[in-house]
Amino acid sequence: MAEERLIDDDKDRKYKIVKNADGEDELVIDGAPDEAESADEVGFEVPELDSDDEEAAIMTPEQLAARERMREEAEAARRKKLSEIAARASSLLDEKKYGDAGYVLAEADELSDDGEIYALKLRALTHDFTDFSNAEDGLAAADGVKSFTAKETVEKLAFAIPALKVKSEELKEEVKSLDMENEEKKGERRTVFARKRNISAIAFAATTVPLIVFAALAIYFGTHLTAVKDGGNIPLFIVFVSLAGAFFVATVIVAKILWKNANVLKLNEKNSATKLGRKLEERKSELNFVESISEIFVKNDIS
Repeated sequence: MAEERLIDDDKDRKYKIVKNADGEDELVIDGAPDEAESADEVGFEVPELDSDDEEAAIMTPEQLAARERMREEAEAARRKKLSEIAARASSLLDEKKYGDAGYVLAEADELSDDGEIYALKLRALTHDFTDFSNAEDGLAAADGVKSFTAKETVEKLAFAIPALKVKSEELKEEVKSLDMENEEKKGERRTVFARKRNISAIAFAATTVPLIVFAALAIYFGTHLTAVKDGGNIPLFIVFVSLAGAFFVATVIVAKILWKNANVLKLNEKNSATKLGRKLEERKSELNFVESISEIFVKNDIS
């Protein structure tokens, strides 16, 4: 019974039989590590695998570990390269060499998204927030700052906030003034172009209706050339064919004029068709750009 209790109490332990000093068998606790388990231990950690990683399914643990090391080395090299680019660009920006800084930062385009790089790009494209004319590329940089740049880095750009507020107000006033002027000019041109289009439409109708009538008469007499014994339908056929031909030419000419006038009237509504309209759109783009930059600071609770 004592032996059963001993085994029951120590059921989670491992035992082995050895010879004691008297040459008798003795049951002792085996404190040595299990040889079978030791043989199965691997000298490195196997990285966690993506369930969609088909390549990993056929790789050995050693190959997986080697691949993970390669990835870590590649990431370290990427970070080092980005750090070097950021340092060079920052130095150029301090010297106000914005074009050179932008050229250097372009080297980072293939190194994935990086918040500091986007912040430096934004400085380069705006000449430290004094020029907002490059709105298209600038908006892409601003979006990158919103998505990838840490608050600590954004805080370094806070010097731009006062200038952004002033620029925003200036652009709003300019856009409002240009928009009013542009609409006034559009209205003046619209009246003239609409009148020309309407006249062309009337002229088109004035040539189309006779064309249809004379063409119908020409067809009728053309199909009844022998209906009259003395051939009296032949001269009529020739006359109506000639008239139909003349009005056809006139209709084609008038149709081209109508299309042109209608197209001009339609084009008048597009801002891109006039110098004033293009200037308005440029200022709108700049305003959108400035407000997009301002949103970066709002998002990070920086004022």
